[in-house]
Amino acid sequence: MLLNKLSIITSAAILVCSLVSSAYADESRLQRIKDNEELRVSVNNDLKILSLQDSKTGEYKGLEPSIAKMIAKAIGDKVNVTFITTTPTNRDNVLEIDYADCMIGTYTITEERKQKYDISSPYFVTNISVLVNKNSNIKSVKDLEGKKVGVIRNATASKELVKYMISKGLIDKSAYDDKSFDADLWNNKITFKSYDADGAVMEDLDTNEIQAFCNDKIILKSHLDGNYVMLKDEFAPQAYGIVTAKGSDLSPFIDALIEKWRKDGTLDKLIKENL
Repeated sequence: MLLNKLSIITSAAILVCSLVSSAYADESRLQRIKDNEELRVSVNNDLKILSLQDSKTGEYKGLEPSIAKMIAKAIGDKVNVTFITTTPTNRDNVLEIDYADCMIGTYTITEERKQKYDISSPYFVTNISVLVNKNSNIKSVKDLEGKKVGVIRNATASKELVKYMISKGLIDKSAYDDKSFDADLWNNKITFKSYDADGAVMEDLDTNEIQAFCNDKIILKSHLDGNYVMLKDEFAPQAYGIVTAKGSDLSPFIDALIEKWRKDGTLDKLIKENL
């Protein structure tokens, strides 16, 4: 019941924000942030290393919240960050209705996504891999044949895994079409089950509802313990960028910061601290 109430409240807040956002359509995004002394950032809240919310204090920690706070400080000393928790399923909606100024949430840079949003230079790059139960008989992607693989909805992992298996000769390339590919409908050597969040994937991995979890390596790494191992197979480098509205004056501002921090070693330092 509490979750339902929170969902209603969140939906109402998003609706109100979308109704008033048109009033700011022609205003400088940077100036609005300075005037309000608030940078609204869409983030994940369940990923160790990258972005994790403390269940007791509500504080966000990790690489991505740290970058958000640095951006806010660069905009103005009085600017604070308001974190908006989103998932891969609803994060596009949060940006489209102008509920957030930007998104820093493991958003892989692709040409298709760049047609829709402004995306900064990469602040982090990781490969895709596969997590399995330690006691399973799965030692490589070849052993995934006949298995069901968990993936996050709207992520790139399912498509990249199929393409990687094609490159290894495990799947006939004639069976794959990039434009029509649908993870939930795929049934060639492997099948997929899509989830909205990591927690549900791990629960099903524990009960063998699925036999593997395919995702970005840095995300899978946060789930490693004595019960799981990652396969040695790594593929399809994923470059994460910061997402802003198309044509926003916040876009070049953030991109310049990322480039500066990459060149002066700030990003490398942040990554080492969080890893």
